[in-house]
Amino acid sequence: MPATNSNDLSEISVNPGKAALKVPPKGHFAVHSRATNPCREYISASRRDYYKISLITKGEGLFTLGGRSYQITPPVLIFINQSEIKTWEPKGTEQDGYYCIFTEQLFEMQRHNRDELVHYPLFQIGGTPVVHLTEQQSEHMQRLFCHMMRESCNVTSYSHEAIALYLQLLLLEARRAAATQYTPHRSLTTAQLLAERFTDTLEKQFPITSDQDHIRLKTAGEFAQVLNVHPNHLNATVKSVTGRTTTEHIRQRILLEARLLLVHTDWPIAAIARSLGFEEPASFSHFFKSQTSFTPHMFRTL
Repeated sequence: MPATNSNDLSEISVNPGKAALKVPPKGHFAVHSRATNPCREYISASRRDYYKISLITKGEGLFTLGGRSYQITPPVLIFINQSEIKTWEPKGTEQDGYYCIFTEQLFEMQRHNRDELVHYPLFQIGGTPVVHLTEQQSEHMQRLFCHMMRESCNVTSYSHEAIALYLQLLLLEARRAAATQYTPHRSLTTAQLLAERFTDTLEKQFPITSDQDHIRLKTAGEFAQVLNVHPNHLNATVKSVTGRTTTEHIRQRILLEARLLLVHTDWPIAAIARSLGFEEPASFSHFFKSQTSFTPHMFRTL
């Protein structure tokens, strides 16, 4: 794909196999099917002003990024940063999967998510951009891409927020899949190890798949007890490594799960509140409105 200026991303069309539609004017996002909009037989070396994530479910090939070469056998996710030169040489003509391209401006209203994108490990120069998937993981990723494609086609006032939400979940799930495959190439400091233990413990509580499930840990003190450290030490360490406190991490992850459950389940709001550690639905409603300006009921009916 030729290099694309980030200012032009809002004009890139979405092709789900039907008539193309433009993405929201300030979306800075586009998603395509590899079956109906395949990559060319050979992509010349290029840099770009956007990030790209490809989910390859069919079609082997040789992928290079920054001088490192990878023999691609599906299913895999490929993460392409803005700076490194990349090439793609497919083997055969059959291709399937999805890819999306986006800029940091997609998260322009969510500074913490934008900052995390800049430091996201799978986009780092010199890192490992290829994540091999199990069939179950691949199916889950395909569903997330389908959701993003649907939101891109059904342009509404809240499509931007929905796309950012699904992309954030995709990044989380990809990081989880990658963690089981790769050993860090660099030595981690004691502080970095503790911060990773915290974020890993937090993430292992999700996703919530039944209205009978509930998270066990919901406060900084509870996490500190499980990790066998003082709460003040945990908070100071996590903030020094990530730029956010333990409470901010917990709040943002619970908020993400709340949004997903409100959109994708028909569970009573009281059940969702209980699953997320709120004893009273009113407490959950107050928390959700303070973070989003919407009550859970309002958000669900948007």
